[in-house]
Amino acid sequence: MSAPPGRTARALWRVTVVFSAGLCALVSALPDPSRPVLVAAAVSLLAAVVAASSGWQPAGDAAVGLVSVTILLAAALDGSGPRAVAVVVTGPLVLLLLAALDRGATAGRDEVTMLRAPAVSRLAPAGAATGSAALVAVTAAQHVVPSVRLVLVGLAAAVTALVVAARAHRN
Repeated sequence: MSAPPGRTARALWRVTVVFSAGLCALVSALPDPSRPVLVAAAVSLLAAVVAASSGWQPAGDAAVGLVSVTILLAAALDGSGPRAVAVVVTGPLVLLLLAALDRGATAGRDEVTMLRAPAVSRLAPAGAATGSAALVAVTAAQHVVPSVRLVLVGLAAAVTALVVAARAHRN
């Protein structure tokens, strides 16, 4: 006797929640883990396990917040070159965590999707965000002299990111 398709889909998305949170914690803790990063990684992984096992939305929100804190804490405590790469690598993993939490909450329900946007338009904001993060990481790793032009480009990038996020949220 096999499990119903909805139950299997929920189980796969729950495994993806724990897997993506674990990878974020691992990438954040490597190569030289400090105690605060390890504690934040352990707490974020625990929150991801609770979110995956219970399906409780506030636990999922806490897991995403704690994973983000782990990534930012690791970046703040270690300013080496590989850390910028680790931050870029964790970006898509956080997006995967968000998608898995969302899909795990809705998988197996009897919902009807009337219209679904093409994959390119659904994935374009995530791709643009990942590309922007990579650009920021490469720029942050360079030794540049601050200039007015550099500050204006940074502000334009931030405003563009806010506009894209607002439009994606409305859709």
